[in-house]
Amino acid sequence: MNAPLIRVLARALAAAAVALAAIAGCSSDNNPAAPPGSTPSQIAARSVITQSAPVNTAVGAPPSVVVRDASGTPVAGVAVTFAVTGGGGTVLPATPVVTDASGIATAASWTLGDTPGANTLSATATGSGIAGNPVQFAATGLVFTQQGSKLVGSGAVGAANQGFAVSLSADGNTALVGGIADNASAGAAWVWTRSGGAWTQQGAKLVGTGIAGGAAGQGVSVSLSADGNTAIVGGYADDVTAGAAWVWTRSGGVWTQQGSKLVGAGAVGSAWQGYSVSLSADGNTALVGGPYDDFFNFAGGAGAAWVWTRSGGTWTQQGSKLVGTGTAGGAFQGYSVSLSADGNTALVGGYADNAAAGAVWVWTRSGGAWTQQGSKLVGTNAAGTAFQGYSVSLSADGNTALVGGIADNANAGAVWVWTRSGGAWTQQGSKLVGTGAVGIAQQGSSVSLSADGNTAIVGGYLNNGEAGAAWGWTRSGGVWTQQGSKLVGTGAVGSARQGISVSLSADGNTAFVGGNQDNANVGAAWVFTMP
Repeated sequence: MNAPLIRVLARALAAAAVALAAIAGCSSDNNPAAPPGSTPSQIAARSVITQSAPVNTAVGAPPSVVVRDASGTPVAGVAVTFAVTGGGGTVLPATPVVTDASGIATAASWTLGDTPGANTLSATATGSGIAGNPVQFAATGLVFTQQGSKLVGSGAVGAANQGFAVSLSADGNTALVGGIADNASAGAAWVWTRSGGAWTQQGAKLVGTGIAGGAAGQGVSVSLSADGNTAIVGGYADDVTAGAAWVWTRSGGVWTQQGSKLVGAGAVGSAWQGYSVSLSADGNTALVGGPYDDFFNFAGGAGAAWVWTRSGGTWTQQGSKLVGTGTAGGAFQGYSVSLSADGNTALVGGYADNAAAGAVWVWTRSGGAWTQQGSKLVGTNAAGTAFQGYSVSLSADGNTALVGGIADNANAGAVWVWTRSGGAWTQQGSKLVGTGAVGIAQQGSSVSLSADGNTAIVGGYLNNGEAGAAWGWTRSGGVWTQQGSKLVGTGAVGSARQGISVSLSADGNTAFVGGNQDNANVGAAWVFTMP
């Protein structure tokens, strides 16, 4: 090869190398990185400037900035300090973040303070004469606020105890409210729908047919499918406390009972079937608790739960009743129940296990067969007889469980969180006890989780002389933090026992709180929303 040709090829290769280096040094904005030692001239926000999140929770988009020189080329190696300037809260890391090859520096997280309203943060680049320095970010800390007046259904006969049980559809626009004492304890349920922020009763109260004995206590428990078109209502006292459950379906805004009442086979004695109920998201699987089944079997553990499945509008019991192993004495399994969205994970509470220490059992379904998953779950750091399992709730995927224990620490009450990974359950953090309680609150009277398991609401119906209250909690990075102050609805008359029942929408932004003793046991429900 002759020398001139070699020189031409060499120049071509060098040019290609320069081009490749330029491409490699491009930023996310396709601008090449400035050479080492370039002077930063300007800083600008790369993420959103304003956003919102629940108090004590990390914002969705961590603050991020980009630093450039006078020609607009990104500058690497510049130290940027992120600092909270208002509203409390924390930003991580606490040390400066150095811009990368694209001139970008991003905080790991910004967690808002515990006070609702304005939160501010600054991002300051090291250097002088930098335009736009510092960049200011703002976020609004959100808390639940009451939506409208308390809800009291029409058509009640006598003091109905409305709000003894409540349930929300996934979108939070349909609510089901149980009233166990309506019409001399026959019981009933009321449906409410929301449109434009206003709640309206949908049709007349629901009372299932086929009652045996008159005082069925319908409405002791209620549950809705995700779309709000299927409802199940428990009646623990039907047929002299054998108990039963009734299913209802909605079409065109009209509710109709679907089939006969459900009574599980294999019960021993007065089981109180229907004392607790739960539906899968599609409404085709139902879990019904009977805490006093086989009541005198203190060695084997009293209580059970029954599973029902729907096909073509017909309900059929699936397998035998579920009774968890490892009980210590009469557990009263089935006092509380919850299903995952797909109906393949079931959580069953038994508050009386082991001399009222309490416990919960997890069951999983595969091929229509149910199997207990692991040993019973008992949270640590309980103080005294906690009654763990008095209330339970599962996230949509069934991998987060919330367990209430109303008697913990001399009836102060608490809740425990459990998470599942690879089929094994582990307690997440310490027990949760909300602040601001007045007197004996019995926190954990009722519990509910959002679909993703990151928002929880906990009722404490004895708070402040049975006025009652509810506490909101949020999870971020595996850590749970109370969300603002306790919730107490306005317009209550007397000792309402708010928090005897609670329910959250799937996104965790609507909370429904029952208070069955409001206005001399007429009862009511309150709605709270996150803006």
